[in-house]
Parts: sequence; structure tokens; C-alpha cells
Amino acid sequence: MLRAMSDIQNPGPDFSGAGPVEYRPAEAAPGAGLEGVRARAEVLLLAIPGVTFVGIGHGPVGGQALAVGVLDASVAARLPREIDGVALLVTITGPVDALRRR
Repeated sequence: MLRAMSDIQNPGPDFSGAGPVEYRPAEAAPGAGLEGVRARAEVLLLAIPGVTFVGIGHGPVGGQALAVGVLDASVAARLPREIDGVALLVTITGPVDALRRR
């Protein structure tokens, strides 16, 4: 049997006049998590000649991974398989040339 809201005997606490409620999400420590790993790895990986980009992507089994672009297979062969326990998903991009602003 369906009842209208006005038919409920014990509606519970009335929060209509409670005012604003503070929102305090748990703050992650700076440099924690996958974004922190990416930031630290980016500095190291972009120092290697032939690495074109570092980002966050999806690994082969659906988990997150560090996406790394490289010029060719010889650069890919010099990279580790993982950094700080996060797998590297390496893609051969060839040369990357950003468009100039006009």
C-alpha cells in the first residue's frame, strides 16, 4: 500500500530550518594516490629522450596505469614495467609536434 508523505505518522527529524551544513571531505596527503605517482614519474620519465607524454590511463586488466608515449620501440624497451607499484601502459606515438599559436 502506498502512502502520501502527509500520511506518515513519524516523519523523523525536521531539517528544514537547520541552515547550512559544513562539508569536510577527507583530504588526501599532498602527492598521495595515482596523481601523486604520475607527478613524480612525469619528472623522471620526461627526462628520458624519446618520451613524449605521461598521463593516467587504463591498464590491460581494467585497473589504472600510467600512460606513457614514446617515439619508438627502442625507447619503450628502456622503460620500467611499473613505477611505485603502478603499471606503465606504453604507446609508441612517433614524433609529436604541437601546433603553434597564431
